[in-house]
Amino acid sequence: MDQPDDKPRAPSREIGNADLFADDIVFSDTEKILFEEDLKERAPDGPEGLMEGNPEQRYTPVRKLNEGGMKAIWEVDDHRTARKVAMALIQDSKIASEQDIDAFLYEARLTANLQHPNIIPIYDIALDENGNPYFTMKALRGETLGEILKKLRAGDAAYASKYTRTRLLNIFLEVSNAINYAHSKGVIHLDLKPSNIIVGDYGDVHVLDWGLSTLVTHLGESNSEPVSWHSVDEVSLENGQTLTHYLKHVSGSREKRSVVGGTPGYMAPEQAQGAPADIDFQTDVYALGAILYELLTRHCPIEGGTVKEALQKTVRGEIPDPGKRAPELRIPAALAAIAMKALQSDPADRYPSVSALIADLQKYQDGFATSAENPTFFRHVVLLVKRHKMAVGLIAGSAAVIAAVLFHSFAKIRKSEAVAVGALADLQVKNDYIAAVAKKVAPTYLDLVVREEKEYAFNAAEQALDTGLAFDPSLKTGWMWKGKMLLCQQVFSGAWKILSGNHGHPVQKDSATLALAEKYKDQPPVPDTGIPELVRDFESHNMAGGIPRLFYHLNRQPFNPQTRFVAIAQALQILNPKVENLHFAYQAASGGGWLVDASGNPNLDDISPLCGLDIRTLDLSGTGSPDLKLITEGNMVELRLSGTTLNHLPGLPQLAELRTLDLGRTHIRNLANIIKYPHLASLDISGIDGLAIPRQLVWNRNLRTLTIDEKFKDDPTVRALARRGVIMIYTDDHPHIP
Repeated sequence: MDQPDDKPRAPSREIGNADLFADDIVFSDTEKILFEEDLKERAPDGPEGLMEGNPEQRYTPVRKLNEGGMKAIWEVDDHRTARKVAMALIQDSKIASEQDIDAFLYEARLTANLQHPNIIPIYDIALDENGNPYFTMKALRGETLGEILKKLRAGDAAYASKYTRTRLLNIFLEVSNAINYAHSKGVIHLDLKPSNIIVGDYGDVHVLDWGLSTLVTHLGESNSEPVSWHSVDEVSLENGQTLTHYLKHVSGSREKRSVVGGTPGYMAPEQAQGAPADIDFQTDVYALGAILYELLTRHCPIEGGTVKEALQKTVRGEIPDPGKRAPELRIPAALAAIAMKALQSDPADRYPSVSALIADLQKYQDGFATSAENPTFFRHVVLLVKRHKMAVGLIAGSAAVIAAVLFHSFAKIRKSEAVAVGALADLQVKNDYIAAVAKKVAPTYLDLVVREEKEYAFNAAEQALDTGLAFDPSLKTGWMWKGKMLLCQQVFSGAWKILSGNHGHPVQKDSATLALAEKYKDQPPVPDTGIPELVRDFESHNMAGGIPRLFYHLNRQPFNPQTRFVAIAQALQILNPKVENLHFAYQAASGGGWLVDASGNPNLDDISPLCGLDIRTLDLSGTGSPDLKLITEGNMVELRLSGTTLNHLPGLPQLAELRTLDLGRTHIRNLANIIKYPHLASLDISGIDGLAIPRQLVWNRNLRTLTIDEKFKDDPTVRALARRGVIMIYTDDHPHIP
């Protein structure tokens, strides 16, 4: 296992800040004692700290387990611990460059920092007396998921019995949990495939081969050019081998190995096109979708004879529907939809995270509709029936018995007509039971309505309400909600009909809301000039909570800005009576949407009239504590909150496109959610008393300008950003708190 003596010295590329792997969490005193050693900043040992001497004095080789690329895996006896472990080292036959050794140690250290039950643990990293690197890890017993799928494709009955669809889905969930954990630490795998997943003899599952993985912060370090498909045109595609090895073969003249890697069939389009700037956590989501697709169909989603053909199909999204690919396996439509959503060519159309993919799979396993299906009401009913199989089974059995009795009775020329009548009565009882089951679960949909309404997810709230009322039309509270929603949509006559009880169903009485419906029942939707009066009426008739929904429906429809923004300003004044001389300005943004300025209003808290507006830039500087969830549309690129009394930065998906964010002189001390805004180019966090610089800030790869107090100049995260080229604007160390 010795390496040649003339190998280059150990590389310099390291995971230089172990804090990148620490979550921004507030610990209890006990937790601090347990975790402070792991959380403190520490630099990895240099080459001299890795010298182990001669590994043959500690390890005895038993057998070679695997080899590929530069690396070989051996099973060895560890004399110190008296156990068998696996050792990874550079193959004797390879002449490793400094970059190869760099990548070897980088993989070892990165994997060692990922401590998860489904990620192989690293025991030791060292150099032998000649400076050749190796690392040891747990010796796994089992077979790869790729080998299992090969047996299933071959029709092996024993494997088909052991690895049912349910078992395969559980394996997939364990893999997904491991990747979700890695993403929480800022690590992207980039080479997920069945052959890199091992299923142990006792059911344990491990994700292997983190050789292509990288910290999200390192993606911007590469200066390599995108890969040309012409250079790999004649290279045959071998199942399961990474594209990186082919690129080395056909582009040997390159001094640096390409950062593009992965396996054709499992790599995302942005990965296949070799653009590091486009690679993100959703690149792994695509690979997980490819694995799920293969678990369902027994086929890789992308198949081609050459690398070029596979890459072209990947970029074009030429993936057959799972149900058509393997009709004999009767793949559930929900699972097919989940796989295809994860495999979308555009990352924006995939699941936003691995956790969202896991959540949809768990919904499927629990018998609920998944987001990937875009479920209809009928689908909800079908799943409701499936979740109550015992009751439905009893009903079906009873119906079968009844049918047999009826057939026998009519065959004897209605000889037992009384029996048939009794049987029909029993059938009615069973049908009533189905209705009772639906009625029992209907209130849970009303609970969902309340939650979605509080989050201003108005469309989801309406869908939940319609489902609940379909299951149980006698829900009085549900009909009251329906009437209030119609009032907010200015369907006044329909709202009055429901709230007054003239629609044929009982309704919970609310005299104030009914009086409001009575006032407007014969009127069409009010013009902009009537909006302020309508807002006052909402406040005085127990409908203040419906004002955000009112403006949501108003502002999402075409309107005359000259009259609408006057009405919005008047409504803001009504809802914020402590504001004196309201400052409010607007102008059209180039390309659509609006630039809105409501700054300089210290007592402005309620921004409900802005709900539903397509705002591109919003200035709320010098206001109170505006609820940012009221910004429901997703096109905003600039948000200024300096000098507000806000003390929390929410992670709002509708604001994910923000480019500029000003939080200066606020009370927002915890910036952990800053990673939810990956497109940020300019950030101001100056003048915040008690601010903790989040380590996650380095994950914002598009950050170009950071405004911060000078006292943070030597902060490790700030220094890392400065080295990366982020422009630092330092202010004084005396924050002004509004």
